Amino acid sequence: MWWSFLPHILGAVALLILPGLMVSLALRFRGFEALALAPAFSVGIIVLASTAAPFVGLGFGLLPTAAVALVLAAVAAWGARSRSVPAPPASAAQPTHASPPVSGSAPWWRRDAAAFAAVLIAGLLLAVRVLQATGTPDAFSQTYDAVFHLNSVRFALDTGQSSSLTLGGMTGGGFYPAGWNAVATLVAATTGTGVPVAVNITTLVLAAVFWPLSVVLLAKWAVGARPAGILGAGIAAASLGAFPLLMMDFGVLYPNLLAISVLPASIALAASLAGLAPGRTPHGPGLAPRGPGLAPRGPGLAPHGPADVLPTVLALLLALSGLVVAHPTTFMAWLTWTLPMAAILSWRAIAHAWRGRQTEPRRLRLRVLGAAGYAAVFLTLWIVLRPPADAAFWGPNGTAPQAFGEALSFSPVDLSPAWLVAPLALLGLWACLQAPRRFAWIGAAYLVFAGLYVVVAGFPKSPTRDFLTGVWYNDSPRIAALLPVAAVVLTAVGLDWAARALVSARARSRALAMAVDGPRRLGGAGTAAYRAAVGLVLVVAAVALGQQGGFKEEVQLASSRYEIDDDSPLVSTDELALIHRLKDTVPADALLIGNPYTGAALSYALGDRKSAQLHIMSSVSPAVQKIYDSAGTITSDPSVCQAVREANAFYILDFGSKEVHRGYHTPPGLFRLAYNPGMELVDSEGRARLYKITACAS
Repeated sequence: MWWSFLPHILGAVALLILPGLMVSLALRFRGFEALALAPAFSVGIIVLASTAAPFVGLGFGLLPTAAVALVLAAVAAWGARSRSVPAPPASAAQPTHASPPVSGSAPWWRRDAAAFAAVLIAGLLLAVRVLQATGTPDAFSQTYDAVFHLNSVRFALDTGQSSSLTLGGMTGGGFYPAGWNAVATLVAATTGTGVPVAVNITTLVLAAVFWPLSVVLLAKWAVGARPAGILGAGIAAASLGAFPLLMMDFGVLYPNLLAISVLPASIALAASLAGLAPGRTPHGPGLAPRGPGLAPRGPGLAPHGPADVLPTVLALLLALSGLVVAHPTTFMAWLTWTLPMAAILSWRAIAHAWRGRQTEPRRLRLRVLGAAGYAAVFLTLWIVLRPPADAAFWGPNGTAPQAFGEALSFSPVDLSPAWLVAPLALLGLWACLQAPRRFAWIGAAYLVFAGLYVVVAGFPKSPTRDFLTGVWYNDSPRIAALLPVAAVVLTAVGLDWAARALVSARARSRALAMAVDGPRRLGGAGTAAYRAAVGLVLVVAAVALGQQGGFKEEVQLASSRYEIDDDSPLVSTDELALIHRLKDTVPADALLIGNPYTGAALSYALGDRKSAQLHIMSSVSPAVQKIYDSAGTITSDPSVCQAVREANAFYILDFGSKEVHRGYHTPPGLFRLAYNPGMELVDSEGRARLYKITACAS
């Protein structure tokens, strides 16, 4: 059934990649880097377009998105061109031991072959798993937050607006970070598919395209272009239950899915600016080969010339503009990743200035003030950019030792261990200790997020816990979903270290040389074929192992959230059938009354008939509240009919008392509707009922 939507899927991939790719190429990124940065740029472009469209009188869609992409591409091209420098003589180039094994002057297809292969492997694996989880194209998540997310897409399509400044008005609120909503709305508007199908296509693109591209880029820039580390990163990206599938299971947290899928690209750009990305292609955006004045500042650091800085800063600003609106908590995760980078740079800068304090005291003061300023900004944002305290109510889901074991085995929220990734990532952590000048920031970032997970999942509620993890709602799954970013990069570091060690050991061991290269009699072509066969076997074995454990469990858990049957927690098959008939039974301008906890609010996204509450926690007008409270007295209380006429709410969806979280929130006025003399049964399917209020003249 999914095959019939293949053109829509391919169209969505192009739609969500091409805007960012235009800017990426304008900034003079090339090859894999240009493509891998495109998702983060596209999110920024879509966010800016959705925010700006209402101010210029345009409905949000393809036109404003294309216009913003063209403007930003022009600005990017100007920025990259204005900072270009002439290429120095070839003899002036100074190679460094930190440079990637494959020269930046090699053809892009050769330089980036491993990265493209890694993304292809991860993308195919994740695409299959996402399709397994969703089941059918028109299935939808049977979870609490699905009500708001699906209705928000319908609301944006109807109003022509998906701005963070206006979307919150859908539920009676104010500002809402609507990055995901804008992306999904763009897919729905452009492909012409229904809301559930558009949401599932968007999920597929984010999980199987955005995430592999972004995280493999970070791994490549962190370790270089050796195939072992890059291919390992790709397989690891599709072997962890905590992301992306957990975001389809819990919540459902579509905005987190979008934000985390592009988070690694923003980390990679920050690392590049900090000189901590030795694997970045030497001929980067608008760059000539680096000359003698651009030598690395220390062992293991990638050098930067003046031509690097402005294009990279522009790239990072665009990526962050999308990230912060996709989900502010993920922006805080990015900020947390920069903390080890800043600490390392500050330590080195202050140490260097301290050694020359007698001759350059001013430089020492500036370094100290800079470090203090960064710490002050970080702390301020940490305190300010967090949800309200009443939204961060989640408690621990286990003990501290259990949480520690889960963080160590990359099996958070009660998943089984990641049998492939965990040992390789721990090997990578050990390799970080062996080469701290290159990889300390990666190991430190993992330890920070592992520590945060232990606190949120294993420690009781307290002010300290609130301070440390309240940024992420004190919610274990939200922090658990951030661990895979570090896990994938650590896997690349570990495999890269192992490959280097293998090359070194092969020169000393004839048996090992034979195992790696095959018998000498094979010759050059035979040795190449032997290595390819061994590599293929290892890749297949790694893929098979990676699909076990926590990843396999999460596929099953996520798929259970999308099953629609007679006992579904949000909308059952009977209720869905009734919703699909609303276009024939309810006028287009009518407002439907119903208990949103039962799934009745999805009449808007699924049946194109507006519900009185478009989110379970929406505020309602006084007239609607009167109906909720007093519909039982509609034949004796004239004020109820007045409220019905004021709200144009003559229809009530009755989906019983079963609620998505097994609570009980049935309003008093919706009790025993079948026995209310002011109601008429209009339609029914199983136990699902649609009533019309007949006691009030319309």
